[in-house]
Formats: sequence, C-alpha cells, structure tokens
Amino acid sequence: MNKKIPTDIWAVGILNKKISQFINKNKNKNTYNYKNNIIWIYPKKSFQFYADPFGIWRNSKLYIFVEALDYRIKKGNIDCFVFDKDLKQIGFHHSLSSNYHLSYPFIVNDKDKIYMIPESSQSGRTFIYEPISFPDRWQKVKEIMENVPMIDPSIIKYEDKWWIFYSLPGPNGRAMKELNIAFTDNLLNKWSEHPKNPVITDIENSRPGGTPFLHNNCLHLPVQDCKKTYGGQINLLKIEKLTDKDFKAKKVDTIKPNFHKIYSDGLHTLSKCGNITLIDCKKHDYSTKRKWINWQRRLGRFLPFILK
Repeated sequence: MNKKIPTDIWAVGILNKKISQFINKNKNKNTYNYKNNIIWIYPKKSFQFYADPFGIWRNSKLYIFVEALDYRIKKGNIDCFVFDKDLKQIGFHHSLSSNYHLSYPFIVNDKDKIYMIPESSQSGRTFIYEPISFPDRWQKVKEIMENVPMIDPSIIKYEDKWWIFYSLPGPNGRAMKELNIAFTDNLLNKWSEHPKNPVITDIENSRPGGTPFLHNNCLHLPVQDCKKTYGGQINLLKIEKLTDKDFKAKKVDTIKPNFHKIYSDGLHTLSKCGNITLIDCKKHDYSTKRKWINWQRRLGRFLPFILK
C-alpha cells in the first residue's frame, strides 16, 4: 500500500508570554492551557501558509515578518503583519520578494538600526538587508560570507561578538543534521567560520528554530527536532561554552506542538519579541487536491474550477 505524503500547512501564533518561561515550565502539562491567550495568523486560502515568524516593536506597534508560501507557486516571499499594543491587527504589507525562495526573515536590531537576514539558500548566498522604507522596502547591504547558502540563519550578540547559527543544504537531509556557527566583531564586517563546524551532528538538535536568547545569564538556542517529521517540535539547547575556538551545548527542554487542536503536527519556530513569543504550528493535509496544484504549476495552466 502506498503511504500518502502529507502537505505541511503552517499558521503563526502570538503568545503574550516571555520566551524564557518555556524553560522547564511545562513538564507533564498540556500547552492547550495557553490556547485562549494565543492570537493566530491563519492562511487566507487552501494550500497556502504563513510560517517562520520574527518580530520587532517600533513606535508601540508590533511588526511580525513571516514566510508566505502558496503551493500553487511554491516560492516563498516575506510578508509583514502589523499589530497595535493591544495585539489587534492594524496593517499588512508585502515586504520582500525575489526570483528565488525566501523564508525565515530573522530581524536584528543593532544600535537602533534594523536589519533583516532572510534565508535565501536557493540562491546559494545569504544577505543582510536594511529598510529603505520600513517595513515594505528593503535593500541588500552585505553578503555574510561569500557563496554560503545558510539555512535558517539565527543571530545574537553575545559577549561582544555577533554569532550566527545556521545549517547548510546537502544530500541525505544535511540541513536537518548539522549545526554550524560563524562570528564577527561587527555585523557588517567580515565573518569567520567556527573551527569546529559542524558543532552538532544529529537530526534532533541541529537545525535552528528561532531566536537565541539569554535566561539566567545563559545563552539558549531553539532548534528543530526533525526525527519524526520536518519541524516536528522544538528542543532548547543551553550553550555551555561559546568562544571562537570552542563550543559545548546540551538539550535542556522540549516544546511539543500542543498549542492548537488542528495545527498540532509540528512546531518549528520559537521567536522572542520583547515580552511576547511567536510560534508556528503545522497541520498535515492529505487531500488529493495537491496533485492538481502540482500539475497546474508544472504545466502553467490555470484551473479555476479545481482551485476555488
């Protein structure tokens, strides 16, 4: 019997909860306890999703940047949802697109300058962008390292250095099995690869899954546990040693995708934005409609009677 391959459909959640509160707080508890306090950003139509949320507060407004993907096109762009201080949506923007796939729009604030580092591994390169007109017009200002296609690049300034955690594409699921690091003294200067790359090599604790953050003066990194499925759940790594020569980390917690009764098949982003946390959760769609969408895309034909 042929096993049906599901289509991943993601939705974004906003939790009025600090990211550090996820550490060792939910042992033997069901995270449905939070469901009444989650604001969800759902796909607008079938076979579309929003994922990879990263945010920034600016002038008492919350800007949430996401990957927006429609399986009819199968190329991600970056959209932005705007909320007021009471977390009511007040705006929407198409922020960044290209002729290649974009996702994981990581937002950095360096000395009150805002930058975006989206994943663009399909292009074979990774760029830092700055806004021409925030939040919907951006321009490239630097390639982080020449011809290095970083997957899910996640950045933090820690002990006077900038550190970027990332995976790399390759055969046999390499993107889910190797964690790499690079570092620099200045965000826009030359970056150096860590001499111990890849610093982790396993499918449960390698692919970045959100914003690195400090808790009790210790650095933590959310990573995707892809053992059962891509983006199955989030593991939290406690970074015990991070220098330009050494690295040591251990898993201290697991966050399961129990935030939604329907979108409960995966969780692959845990993102800090001030005192709130952004997540994304997925559901599996097993319908045959995806086959028609694939044919439409491949043949370039429009089938409105099927895609309504």
